[in-house]
Amino acid sequence: MDHTNGIPKDIPTNVPKDAPADTPAGAPAGAPQGLPSTGRAGRRWGRFWLLMAPAAASVAALTAAVAQGAVAASVAASGEAFKVSGDRMEGSGFTAVPGVNSEPGGGRHPVVTVTAREAELENLCVSVLVPTPVGEMTVRVRAGTTEPVRATGLSVDADHVRGRVDLTDVTAQALGRPSSGQGPGGFLASTARVVVREPKFSGWRGTAGSFELRDLSLRLVPGAAECF
Repeated sequence: MDHTNGIPKDIPTNVPKDAPADTPAGAPAGAPQGLPSTGRAGRRWGRFWLLMAPAAASVAALTAAVAQGAVAASVAASGEAFKVSGDRMEGSGFTAVPGVNSEPGGGRHPVVTVTAREAELENLCVSVLVPTPVGEMTVRVRAGTTEPVRATGLSVDADHVRGRVDLTDVTAQALGRPSSGQGPGGFLASTARVVVREPKFSGWRGTAGSFELRDLSLRLVPGAAECF
C-alpha cells in the first residue's frame, strides 16, 4: 500500500466518518436506511395530516364540551349536507315550516325548518362528507348507545326526512308568501309530542341551546362512510 504524508492513497479522505457504507446511489444524504420511500403519495398524506391534526383536536375539544352540556351546539354544512340517523327520537313542542337555507358561498337550498323544545334520540349518528387533497373523508359522530342524547332548543334545516312517525295534538295553518317575494310560502305544522322510529334526515344547518351526549365517539373515516 502506497503512503503519502502517512495517509494511504487508496482510502478516500472526503468521506464523513459517520456516513453509512451502504447508502444507495442517488439517495439523499442522511436518508434512513431500510425504510421504504413513500414518494408523492406519502408527501400528500403528510401534508393532509399536518392540516387535519389541529382541526381534529379542535373538533374533539368542542365535541367534548358539547357532550358535557358546557356550550350550545351549532353545525352548518357547505357544499355537502350532513346526515343524521338513530333508532328512536321522541320530543315535545315540534314545529315545521318551509324555508330556504343560504350558504356563505352563495348556495341556496329549499328546506323544512324543524324545531323542538325538547328532544331525545337513541343511538345517534351524525356524519358529513368532506373533500380533501387525498380524496373524500367522512367525519362521523356517534352517541346515545346506552343513554339517549338530549337536546333543548333544537332547530334543523332539513331537505330530507324519513321515519315512522306518531304525532299527538297536531295543528297546521297556511302561510302566505314572504313579503320579500323570495322563498316558498306553504304551511306551519306543530305538534305537542312526536315519536319517530328509525329517523333519517339530511340537513344544511342545525343548532341547539344545549346538547348532552353519552358514549360519545368521533372518527375520521377514509372514503364515504356516512350514517346512511
